[in-house]
Amino acid sequence: MLITTLVAAVISIAAGASIRAWAFAIFGILVAIGFGSGAFADGSSLIGAIVSGIAFLMLMEIGYLAGVFLSGFARRSARSRQNNSAADNVAATSERQQG
Repeated sequence: MLITTLVAAVISIAAGASIRAWAFAIFGILVAIGFGSGAFADGSSLIGAIVSGIAFLMLMEIGYLAGVFLSGFARRSARSRQNNSAADNVAATSERQQG
């Protein structure tokens, strides 16, 4: 159970960096239904299986949002570094031409 949860969280974070929200929503719902069905087949009550599936879906969605945030942050910081280095190069070139 713990390993399954960790794998789902890692996959969700990776998915946040690469796929669209609607695609992940469909994937997440299907996985949560499968997880709830597995819990029901293992002898859990119907309510317990539904709650387990919803909890699993919530974990996946939180992981997805974390992945979206982290990938956006990484892109912005890379773009900022690239813009700063280009501005530094232009400033250094213009100083050499003047001096």
